[in-house]
Amino acid sequence: MSNTFLTPSVIAREALLRLQNNLVAAGLVHRGHATEFTGKKVGDTISIRKPASFVANEFSTSISVQNATESSVSLQLEKHFDVSFEVTSKELTLSIVKFSEQLIAPSMEAIAQGIDAYALSKYVQIPYWTGSAGDPPDSIADLAALGKVLDQNKVPMAGRFGIVDPTAKADLLTIEAVHRADARGDEGTALRDASMGKVLGVDLHMDQNVHSHTAGTLQAGSPLVNGVVAAGATTMNIDGGSGTETIKEGDLFTVAGASGQYVFTADKTASGGAITGATFYPAAPAGGFANDAAITIIASHKANLAGHKNAIALAVAPLVKPMGAKQAEYIVDRGMAVRVVYDYNSTTKKDVISLDILVGAKVIHPELACRVLG
Repeated sequence: MSNTFLTPSVIAREALLRLQNNLVAAGLVHRGHATEFTGKKVGDTISIRKPASFVANEFSTSISVQNATESSVSLQLEKHFDVSFEVTSKELTLSIVKFSEQLIAPSMEAIAQGIDAYALSKYVQIPYWTGSAGDPPDSIADLAALGKVLDQNKVPMAGRFGIVDPTAKADLLTIEAVHRADARGDEGTALRDASMGKVLGVDLHMDQNVHSHTAGTLQAGSPLVNGVVAAGATTMNIDGGSGTETIKEGDLFTVAGASGQYVFTADKTASGGAITGATFYPAAPAGGFANDAAITIIASHKANLAGHKNAIALAVAPLVKPMGAKQAEYIVDRGMAVRVVYDYNSTTKKDVISLDILVGAKVIHPELACRVLG
């Protein structure tokens, strides 16, 4: 007889705890659980609230009351992560501790990896960067340069985070100010736990799911702006190629004679060496881009990320309890949730437990983050 304590509710609560403990990137971004979107599925679009923003007005004789209503942004539910496994009668008699160690923990670790990789994939929407492609950050000067980009973009001082891949972590841990307890004032915690802690105001974390960005083939050519691009424009034509060169969503670039850093927002392939209608962000600055201005596209790189949690939003949409499943539970905590469903596989004549979560992510304030090239 199965252990009556191993109900979907008990397993869901343990699974959610395990999930929360395994998230890295997804635990650092803006998160929310939207109860009003029950019944949604992959591909559906929802509207999420953005944190309110205000402007500091100079007081003279009266105050200027600002609207505190949070604005909203549309977000597509792109990922439905699931882990399902068969269980035996013997496994269902285990204590929740042993059942968690053997089955729930590895299931939630897999889902956490999927969510983290998904959240970090949104780097393609961020145009700001520091460092050099192919050269992971490995000095105080690199960290200071990161801080400079965040400062220039007016990223709040409180709550700054950095997410780096294993190679960057290994390089950063060789910096004296990172691993020396007397310099950091953390009594050696970072060195003992192989974490990086807070350095120059940024809480550094390692995540194996940091993406590598492969730049389009136009990067190796001599791309030029084709035609004057007016201030405020977000589309331009490009020439300088010889055939079917490409630009990729997420390619970073600068334009000679214009200030700022930019990112291409969609894939494009040249025809006869020319690209028509390449879209980019942010908009061209005052003065625009001059005709035949040289475009420098950043080479392929590791897309380490740094910034503030309000740069990226991760939304969790409720999953309904299946009508055909008698035993199911959906548990929510701190903007994260998991559904557990008990079922029976008539083909193998075994019980099946499914754990799943429906999520969407989007960059909502790109100026609050930057890539740290590696």
